[in-house]
Amino acid sequence: MFRRRRLNTRGKIVVFILLTIMILLLTGLVGNDKMNAAKENDTNIENSHEMLSFSSEPVLAFSDSTLSQSIIDRENKKRESARKKEVEKQNKIDQQEKAIYLTFDDGPSDISGQLLDVLDKYQMKATFFMVGLRIKEHPEVVKRMHKEGFGLGLHSITHDVGKVYSSKSSPSEEMIENREILENIIGVRSNIVRLPYGSIPYLTEAMRYLLDQNDFKVWDWNVDSLDWKFKNERYVQHTIQEIKNMEQAGETPVVLLHDKQETIKHLPKLLSFIKKQGYQTEILTNDMAPLTFSCNGRCHTIN
Repeated sequence: MFRRRRLNTRGKIVVFILLTIMILLLTGLVGNDKMNAAKENDTNIENSHEMLSFSSEPVLAFSDSTLSQSIIDRENKKRESARKKEVEKQNKIDQQEKAIYLTFDDGPSDISGQLLDVLDKYQMKATFFMVGLRIKEHPEVVKRMHKEGFGLGLHSITHDVGKVYSSKSSPSEEMIENREILENIIGVRSNIVRLPYGSIPYLTEAMRYLLDQNDFKVWDWNVDSLDWKFKNERYVQHTIQEIKNMEQAGETPVVLLHDKQETIKHLPKLLSFIKKQGYQTEILTNDMAPLTFSCNGRCHTIN
């Protein structure tokens, strides 16, 4: 009796051991299946990443595609149509007030203070399109311009045609940097810009699109004083005649001048004429629709 009970106990132990081995074997099989599934999943993820990486190439090339250019052209046409309508509205208001816009490029400089003195003497305002690096050199006169209520605009960083128009993003990049420099000095954000030598012919439609995307308003002019050409009072007589032509055409004069000694020397004669004719000098602002030269097939890259 004792012997049978002992064998039964041993049998139970053997059965327990066999069950334990089976459980371990089954656990191993399940673990291998999970590992294989995990590896397969990782492989699928890697393949998905490869597919995504491959599919991104058309996106990177989109900005230079024909479709992209078509979209840009369509957006530019819509913007140009809206701009012209706003310019017409502003012109009607300006005509009633007999407004005129004096603009000075290429400053600030060592003589900008003299220019402000002359304008103050005749109680006239103007807008200054300034070069970023020169703003850094003459921050005090820029602060004075802002304090006295003059218009402040941007005129690139380098004023180098080869750099400003070197790529479709170059004009925007220079103006963004210029805007930051000016804002750091006076605490005001200006979006009005004038490209060196005007927007024709090197400011392409793609460049104009990017400038618009960065909230910039591109200002040109309808009266070129030619003070860059005439080094004497001849520019005054020429400007007076051009202003008269604009008046006859029912257009508000936007006059291009430059921050330089020869211009300042003869400026009182021009300001005397403007005052005598009853014009009111106004400044350009961010919320105004800009007077911009339209491409009309004339724009092309500099290269």
